[in-house]
Amino acid sequence: MAELSEDEFQLLYGRWQPLKPREVGELLDGAPFRWWIGGGWAIEAAGGTPRRHDDTDVVMLLDDLPTVREWLAEFHLWEAHAGALQPLLAEDEPREGRRQLWVRRDADSPWLCDIQLNPVQEGRWLFKRDARISLPLDELGRTFDGIPYLWAPVMLLHKAKTVRAKDQADFDGVIGALSDDDRRWLDDALALAHPGHPWGRSET
Repeated sequence: MAELSEDEFQLLYGRWQPLKPREVGELLDGAPFRWWIGGGWAIEAAGGTPRRHDDTDVVMLLDDLPTVREWLAEFHLWEAHAGALQPLLAEDEPREGRRQLWVRRDADSPWLCDIQLNPVQEGRWLFKRDARISLPLDELGRTFDGIPYLWAPVMLLHKAKTVRAKDQADFDGVIGALSDDDRRWLDDALALAHPGHPWGRSET
């Protein structure tokens, strides 16, 4: 399948009207599973430069998917994989390797958020591209104004694979706000997952 631009993708599959972090908090208030706001919103909350957000990423744990589906039973969930979307119907089991879900109320409604499902083992988050990188779940996020956000160094690690213009802008806008410990963790993680990456301190 040819790669689509973001505009082409939305024309084919539907428009976005992403929830703000506060609205995600209202949607998931009282949910019996962990969640964190990710993407550019997490960078902005940590002191990054504000920018436009075309979608809203919500990070959850892969093991919690059954409970997540129950909580969002009134919404339509679609598996996003390899540049295509496929509905995850109530009677369907998730397909192997699918770890991203788009959420909307129905076919006439815009997409609201993008759920990113992360692996977990024995109470620790595992980086999906390199399981040598992990964190206790209690250290995976930071709370701002009552909303849990993914820890900025973890978010930058995710963004490091394919550095788009907005990812570079996020890095440039937040790197000065990171503590020495935050930066050290990011440097060590990049050295494992992406040796020689330009975002590593030894490379900048």
